[in-house]
Amino acid sequence: MKSSVNSTPEDGSPKVEGAFAALKRDILSGRLAPDAPLRLMALSTLYGVGYTPLREALSRLESAGLAVLSPNRGYRVAPVSLEELEDLEQARTVVETALLEAAIAHGDLAWEAGIVAAHHRLSRAARGLQESSAGVPDWMEAHDAFHQALVAAAQSAWLKSFQRQVSEQLRRHHQALLFHPDLGKPARQGGHDRETRKLLSRALALEHHTQLMEAALARDTARARHLMRAHVQFTLTVYRSVAGAPDGRAKKGIP
Repeated sequence: MKSSVNSTPEDGSPKVEGAFAALKRDILSGRLAPDAPLRLMALSTLYGVGYTPLREALSRLESAGLAVLSPNRGYRVAPVSLEELEDLEQARTVVETALLEAAIAHGDLAWEAGIVAAHHRLSRAARGLQESSAGVPDWMEAHDAFHQALVAAAQSAWLKSFQRQVSEQLRRHHQALLFHPDLGKPARQGGHDRETRKLLSRALALEHHTQLMEAALARDTARARHLMRAHVQFTLTVYRSVAGAPDGRAKKGIP
């Protein structure tokens, strides 16, 4: 199936932007799986874009950490690993906690309303998950939007930019661990074991995020900081279990 690039005017720059946006979208969603080859001929057919804008888009993806270039293999989607996931979650803890503290200090009524609206969207996505696992992408979108709403009132543009970059990389790792048929599923027969399924159920529940919302709206900085750190650590516990490393020792690659 051909994937559309929204902008295809004669000017080369919009073509590059369109190719970059389409490739990035498909990498983050898992449609282009980790370590998948990014060959110009195949991409040109898939997105309906010429080689020149695709080369520029691939270069930008490499700079963003979403693609890698190897001398003998060309471009491919950046690989994922539990080791890198742990590094990303540690970075997330530092950056998102600092942004949340700043947002609580500077947030106004519009910020509070944004958090409530994002929480409502997340609650609807969580209900959708109870009906079908097909709702996971919607939940991930709503989850990221909720965390963006929490820190929206922070004033550091650099920290916000870094937080968005970390969030994108985490979504890619989460997709691979949970859903990709070769990378995400444990090798053991029958899929995730009982303990992992229990952890996943807790991770996809609304409770943690409701507590974060309440602490932020109450301007309780100490509690919000504690909840954010606990939230990230629990996320790590979940994905260590998913990857078959319940003892917490990072593996070089995902099984």
